[in-house]
Amino acid sequence: MVDLQHGRGYLSSYLSATVVCYGYEAEVLTRDLDRDYSFIENSGIPAVVKLRNELALTEADRRVVIAFLDMHLDRGRYADQAKTRSPAVLLRTGGHIEDAELSLGDRLLLSQSLQDVLRLATLGLEQWPWQVKEAKGLATGDGGVLLWQPTDGADISTVSFALSPTQLLVIGQVLPDDIPLNPLLGMNSRRWIVGTKGSLNFNTAAAIASRRSQGRSRP
Repeated sequence: MVDLQHGRGYLSSYLSATVVCYGYEAEVLTRDLDRDYSFIENSGIPAVVKLRNELALTEADRRVVIAFLDMHLDRGRYADQAKTRSPAVLLRTGGHIEDAELSLGDRLLLSQSLQDVLRLATLGLEQWPWQVKEAKGLATGDGGVLLWQPTDGADISTVSFALSPTQLLVIGQVLPDDIPLNPLLGMNSRRWIVGTKGSLNFNTAAAIASRRSQGRSRP
């Protein structure tokens, strides 16, 4: 496992690995985001298992997988901000104004209404080609959903996601066989990466954390 936020990597069995536990409870808004995510996971995981077993998906299965990937994207955008609280001003019914702090759950809920935040559900992925490619030593992480464009500024042509260390879900255009998926995953992830023994370069964890820290400290 690689901890990108603290710049360290370590070996651990998946049975005893330290898991970063995120709380998505909203403190200002009233919607239950944890319940929403639980529903998406409970619906999506059986469809992901179908993909791993190379079984055909119905259109309904594809929709729940897309919702699962959208959830993964949402969580990944804020994976390094679990403890960050944002100041806000609330206008209550009746005109009362009060200061508040937004939790991670509040910010995630608010982001769902932002027009410039990509939603995979709007791309029509159900109608794109889906395939599961054989691979070797695939890692995953909070940036595990990779979005591909044929050229800078072009529309997204491919979405990929590691289903297991040996299976890559590819939605859309076929990817070349020589793409360095794990390094790209590392660049796309904010907090953590998990892979099989020998698939991760622990030496890069400190370098990535240092570069990101320097970037945040610049004016």
